[in-house]
Amino acid sequence: MDYNTLKEFLNNNTKRSKIFIIGESVFKRPIYAVKFNFSSKNTVIIQGAIHAREHITTSLICMLIKDTERDFNKLKTMGVPNIIFVPMVNPDGVELCYSGLKSAPKESWKFLKNINGGTDFSLYKANARGVDLNTNFDAKWGTGVENKTKPSNNGFIGNSPMSEPEVKALSLLTSQEKPIFTISYHSKGQEIYYQFFNKAENIKRDGRIAKIIAKSLRYKVVNTEKVSAGGYKDWCVERYSIPSVTIEVGKDSLRHPVQESEISQIYKRNKNIIRLLAKVQKEFEDDRTRKVYERSNKGSKERTFER
Repeated sequence: MDYNTLKEFLNNNTKRSKIFIIGESVFKRPIYAVKFNFSSKNTVIIQGAIHAREHITTSLICMLIKDTERDFNKLKTMGVPNIIFVPMVNPDGVELCYSGLKSAPKESWKFLKNINGGTDFSLYKANARGVDLNTNFDAKWGTGVENKTKPSNNGFIGNSPMSEPEVKALSLLTSQEKPIFTISYHSKGQEIYYQFFNKAENIKRDGRIAKIIAKSLRYKVVNTEKVSAGGYKDWCVERYSIPSVTIEVGKDSLRHPVQESEISQIYKRNKNIIRLLAKVQKEFEDDRTRKVYERSNKGSKERTFER
């Protein structure tokens, strides 16, 4: 799904939700978010297309938005947390994938052509400054195995962590909303990642939540902790100590970019993800209650001992 199609979709399919803008891209394209308020004290953020060529994730998120609109009352009864969807974090990159250089200002054409190695941008991952946004977050920034230190169509970490406007927009949204869980949609591989030097006290909780998602989607849980860094999921785990997953949609045998013809199969695997958020919330709340109880008992024992 390209940027204009996304805007048209949002204009025509958001009756029970609120559309708002979290920031702008390098080329000043608004980055849209859609919020469903289920009157919960908790919020979940679901984002996609942070990598340009993975725009199939925007199509998937739009299908999930449509489902959430349709099932709003039922989901509220189920106790689903509030949800904020960010369908396209990297609109400039997605437009380059779809339309090439004509989607960008002329003064940027030479730079973009040089870092891309030609005019075919169908496999482009970065933003308009040649920064791979999912390596730009301040989470062991610059330590990923495949990180690059110069502008490129993929892998460049940026000149400093959190340097890019798209990353700043998503991080500001996260700091304001304080989600209990985040989902980052990528493609491809049918895999789920949740580990990033998680605190010892959170490992069991985060593993249980990842397994809930994996069982429903029939995707495998994979540990990429030692090879990647600087991702949104990584930052959420490290900065906020919340469970956070990356979900890689589409079979590994597919070629990038995953084509729209695959969306029906991808949707079938992921269509129940919104309902699962009620279970995720319960796991999070149960864990929080347990920790409060343990801290309370510990303090009580310590005070008794002092007497």
